[in-house]
Amino acid sequence: MKYMNFKNVVIFILSLTTVWIVVVFFCYKGYFTNIEVGQIQLDDCPYFTTQDSVAFDTGADFSYISSNKIGFPFLSPVLVNDGEGNNKILPMYFTQYFEVNDKVKIKNFAYFSGFKSNRIKAIIGMNVLSKLNMLFLSTQNTLDIKSFDFKPQIPSSATILQYKDRISPKVTLRLDNVVIDDILIDTGFDGDLAIDEHYIEKLKSNHSCDSMISTFLTLFDTHTVKNITFSELYINERLYKNIQVLQQKKRLLGSKFLKRFDKVFWDSKNLTVYMWNENDEY
Repeated sequence: MKYMNFKNVVIFILSLTTVWIVVVFFCYKGYFTNIEVGQIQLDDCPYFTTQDSVAFDTGADFSYISSNKIGFPFLSPVLVNDGEGNNKILPMYFTQYFEVNDKVKIKNFAYFSGFKSNRIKAIIGMNVLSKLNMLFLSTQNTLDIKSFDFKPQIPSSATILQYKDRISPKVTLRLDNVVIDDILIDTGFDGDLAIDEHYIEKLKSNHSCDSMISTFLTLFDTHTVKNITFSELYINERLYKNIQVLQQKKRLLGSKFLKRFDKVFWDSKNLTVYMWNENDEY
């Protein structure tokens, strides 16, 4: 019987390690992920959540599933941050199949498991969502999962937001005459906007507003913030009424703002979000 010498053993182990690192990297980035096209019915939550409690969250750079029974672990536990300063060590899993709303099937993707929520069983993040286009119809409260090649007829009057990072869709907005960068489009945030106190004070000088304290859920905890409602506010030179703005360091554009429009088309291929109403001119 022949045995491998020490050099060959080392080369074999290094080869296996390299292959494993490549596989983990490709799974993490979603290169193996495949999503079937289809229409998903959303529930009445203010954010983009399906009737079987799956959230489509553009503010999450990765995906989370509360149960670890559908996949198998393929990486040692990783320190995960919920974006609000709360950390947890969670195991990473890989699954070949996950079904949403009995309509859309997601194949071959990685996710973290271990978070607990009474309302959400899974969060589909940008490691999956960046691989597809989405069309939201507010009149039907549906989310159409589309291929990269799909693009609807979009009116010239549509509001257009562009971002550069495929996993972290941050945009620049003009609020009145104040330009604010690095605002994350977050469909997992149920408000209109979240910005720094510095910018809120600037806006207050020109507008009447009401303030209250609000509590919202993060992935691992609850967060208490000041909630300011502006009766009117110009956003990218378009007037909006009763805009709710949370005062916090993390800048967000939430699902409540997106749902002010009849249609929202998320064009992941071209890193662009289009928003318009039925009566807009084509």
